[in-house]
Amino acid sequence: MAQNFIQKLMSDDEGRKLYFREDLIFEITEAICKIMKERQISKADLSRLTGVSKSNISQLLRGDQNMRLTTVADLLYAVGSKLQVAAVPIDTDKILEMVTSSGQEQWSPARKFTVKEPEYNGFRKQETRLIQAA
Repeated sequence: MAQNFIQKLMSDDEGRKLYFREDLIFEITEAICKIMKERQISKADLSRLTGVSKSNISQLLRGDQNMRLTTVADLLYAVGSKLQVAAVPIDTDKILEMVTSSGQEQWSPARKFTVKEPEYNGFRKQETRLIQAA
């Protein structure tokens, strides 16, 4: 049986590290976007509230830029929220089970990201595009 992208990614330590790094970025940006939607705060509004350019806000919320924790705190403060953190054990078996049982690749951070050779040598392409499953 051919391995899908997630199975290949989760097959070694570097790939798993990359997966969980992207997953965290996705969870944080999605939480901020959800709050913005609930409170009807636009990117332009967030830009004014934080003093960060609208284009930079867009890049941050797409996960295109690496956010420092201070940036996350500032964005959340601007929308009247704070981050609540809970560390949970990693369960790669559950992730792989979800992928194989659905017959589709389901990965939360299903968006474009760049894989650099030094970060993950298991894939030869410099850029990998992920397509969000329905």
